[in-house]
Amino acid sequence: MNRCPSSPAPATPLDDEDLLREIFLRLPPRPSSLPRASLVCKCWRRILSNQRFLRRFCKHHQKPLLLGFFEKIQDQPPILTPLLDPPDRIPVARFALPHKRSSYNYKSWHFMGGRHGMAVLVHSRRRKILVWDPLTNQHKCVRFPPGLLDDKHYIFWIWHAAVICTDAEDGHVHGDCFSSPFKSVLVWGFGQMQAFSCLYESASGVWEDIVSIPFTDMLYQIGSPILVGNALCWLLREGDVAAFDFQRNNIDVIVKPADAHIAPYRSAQLLRTGDGEFGLAVLSELTIKLWERKSNCDGVVKWLLPHKTIHLDLFPCPMRAMSNQVLIVGYGEESNVIILSTTIGNFMLQLDSTQITHIVKRDTMCYNTFYPYTSFYTAGLREEDSRRSIPSWLNCFGHSKFNGGPERSNQWST
Repeated sequence: MNRCPSSPAPATPLDDEDLLREIFLRLPPRPSSLPRASLVCKCWRRILSNQRFLRRFCKHHQKPLLLGFFEKIQDQPPILTPLLDPPDRIPVARFALPHKRSSYNYKSWHFMGGRHGMAVLVHSRRRKILVWDPLTNQHKCVRFPPGLLDDKHYIFWIWHAAVICTDAEDGHVHGDCFSSPFKSVLVWGFGQMQAFSCLYESASGVWEDIVSIPFTDMLYQIGSPILVGNALCWLLREGDVAAFDFQRNNIDVIVKPADAHIAPYRSAQLLRTGDGEFGLAVLSELTIKLWERKSNCDGVVKWLLPHKTIHLDLFPCPMRAMSNQVLIVGYGEESNVIILSTTIGNFMLQLDSTQITHIVKRDTMCYNTFYPYTSFYTAGLREEDSRRSIPSWLNCFGHSKFNGGPERSNQWST
């Protein structure tokens, strides 16, 4: 007796690639989510490596994660301090400066922080700026403005640089922006005399005119600016603010609050408030006072009295056993977190929730600067990668091959 030919098995929901894309789109934006899903099969990996899908993924989640802080160490390359727990803790070895040849001595590249998934470094002797994507190790090198190339006094100047993504495409979400057009701002000064700034646009490859302003204060050699509206703002040594407007290409000085008593070293930090203005955190002993700068009903912009005070000695953690040995050594504007240094290590303080996390344990005071690094983790998820065998970078998200690093950080809140 002949059997009837069997009919093909009905398609399952997981065979519907449109449905799979919608499911993948809702995965949490954590570093391990997409890489782990891409290990299931070639079909999933092809979907997840599609650039259109990755753009949709970023747009859906809007805000990239704070992956960690780059610690700036004297005469050494910056070291990433990861903040996430396994399996999302990215191995530090993935973040290496792009140049390893002797002609590019890392000691001469000065790390200036970053924004929108990009970092910026300055080489004052070679008179170059390096825009770097730490996840992919791609980089772009830009020479200083032509007017600076012949000045023999540049070695005495204090240099700062910043980078911002200027992608105007509808729906673009900042966080993985290296392939997008960007602007870079170079700020420099010498003593309490004058400060200069210049704007570079990658779309045109041209520097704008150099602008300057007389100073009675001095640029810090530490710290990175915050982005408020169209202005990049740097904190000056005595507490005033240098604000560079990259739309109007000018620089101005904003005077600090009259009643803010700021010690000369690492006791203040510029902030970006929830309504898009900027504020100021002032540390005195074990108390942090938060100031806001707002406009009143008459349109006059002024500093408001501290709207919030955080008492560090009230936290049920080892910080309350400290004397007055606390410094502000970093700030993440997207997450509104401050990095504090003490004689038992570094703490991350979330200013909205006042939750505090012990992120680095040590037995001495650390004076290094911590620069935030936020990004959507899409490194290696490219369409050309989907046609290769599983690359080694995916092993860091596997079960047995993943090195989890330090133990889970301790958290406290008031």
